[in-house]
Amino acid sequence: MDYIVIPTKNKTETDFFMDLLKKMHKEAKTLSPSKMEDRAFIAALKESELSGKGSLKRVKAHLDKVISA
Repeated sequence: MDYIVIPTKNKTETDFFMDLLKKMHKEAKTLSPSKMEDRAFIAALKESELSGKGSLKRVKAHLDKVISA
């Protein structure tokens, strides 16, 4: 499955692209900036785990420390 991210400046642009994609019979969804940030963060964590240079367990442990402090 392929994804295309189209950043928009306002609701008018968002509506335009959503309508265009609907006419093209493509599935489309909108994401809030915080949801986009969450997805990018998760993707970065997964990529670091696969690279062999990072450890998801260590990152999660560090984040737990930051949250609890």
